[in-house]
Amino acid sequence: MGRIAVLAVGFGALLYGVHRLAMVVVAWLIGNEDMIVGLDCCVDYHRDAPDPWGNVLVAVSGVVATQVVAWTAIGLLAARSRSGRGRRDRAGSDQGSRGQSGGDRVGRGRVLVTVAVTAFVVSPLLQLFVYVIWHWAERDYVAVIDYAMDATGLPEQALMVLLLGMFGGYAVVFWVALRWAWDRAHASAQLAGRTP
Repeated sequence: MGRIAVLAVGFGALLYGVHRLAMVVVAWLIGNEDMIVGLDCCVDYHRDAPDPWGNVLVAVSGVVATQVVAWTAIGLLAARSRSGRGRRDRAGSDQGSRGQSGGDRVGRGRVLVTVAVTAFVVSPLLQLFVYVIWHWAERDYVAVIDYAMDATGLPEQALMVLLLGMFGGYAVVFWVALRWAWDRAHASAQLAGRTP
């Protein structure tokens, strides 16, 4: 458990870097040269930007980048169960082509789960906290809600409800997919451990 906690902290730092880097890259790609990026603030745009949707795009690009990492980990976790069974069927033993035992597959599966969960916690869960709590607390912080208000003209409350609904739906899909991938990988590892 301690090893997983250490890995989660390490992955969290890396994913935070991915989040920030994605925002910078997208800002550069759309031609913004007046941004401020720091560890304690997001990309800062002029509120009177001619293209408010560019602001929205940069604001959400960090979350999208981290979730690509998360879904890659889920995909790899699910793929490990299929590839593990195929190798056992061909080799006729519980050792894969790399000599992994069922326990090794479970251990490496936990690392993939840790990557996915950490990516979910770092963003979008942390971002939801920032957008909802900090924004409503009237902190000096410009969030995606502000940019979306500028871009759409919709009222803040409607956008907040939409954001919470999108997060809730995404969270359900994410956790169902992660559980499915884990169950497949875990069943495969157990089968490997019982194979003579």
